[in-house]
Amino acid sequence: MLTDLTTTDLTTERRGSVAWVRLRAPRSNALTGRLVSELTTVLRDAQEDPAISCLALTSDSRNFCTGADLDLLRAVGEDPLEEANYAALGSIYELFCAIQNATVPTIAGIGGFVVGAGINLALVCDMRIVADDVKIRGFASAGVHPGGGHLSMLLRNLPPVTAAAVALFGQDLDAAGAVTSGFAFRQVPREDLDASVEELARSVGDDAPLVRKVTASYRQSVRGDLSPESAVLLERASQLWSLRRRK
Repeated sequence: MLTDLTTTDLTTERRGSVAWVRLRAPRSNALTGRLVSELTTVLRDAQEDPAISCLALTSDSRNFCTGADLDLLRAVGEDPLEEANYAALGSIYELFCAIQNATVPTIAGIGGFVVGAGINLALVCDMRIVADDVKIRGFASAGVHPGGGHLSMLLRNLPPVTAAAVALFGQDLDAAGAVTSGFAFRQVPREDLDASVEELARSVGDDAPLVRKVTASYRQSVRGDLSPESAVLLERASQLWSLRRRK
């Protein structure tokens, strides 16, 4: 069952049938093992709670997520195939797969910088609302091959020319570009972001069993040629190679 909690990295609050998660981790919610573990636990608890019909993900920080933690990336770069390093990076990818396979709809409220794997964390959610200060920046700025199924997510959610702009040409997306490209459903002033996310999350409704049935059918219908897990594997060897040469 989902319970309200506050940790160093996040807060969880139950609002009716909505599980509300607010990231508050150091370094603008950089993805560390601890944050990933806590998010994975919250997702599990929300899905095991039969009264929850939606999960909303936002941030207490100015930025939504700045990607994988730099210390983690440095460690992986030293020895990508060392068991602990491989598992640490893999736990991030497992979280992305778990959210994409969630039994309830997921919505992200996104503001500030969204970088690298932070884009993945946004795109694994079913619905996205962006604040007018959002800046979406791909892996190119870090000099690392994308990972976590990033390319598949971009191509599934954006027109090919926009996906290429982000993945191949290192172009940023602002709020207007996020909406026109299909990255986000709606753009709102930063001060209205939480209220807009809550309004949309509540529109899912309180009939959790029905919502979960519809969500399961939706998941089956939306799949392309690659499952989330297959998309991760497609990129992983090249990303490990790029991290090793970057150290």
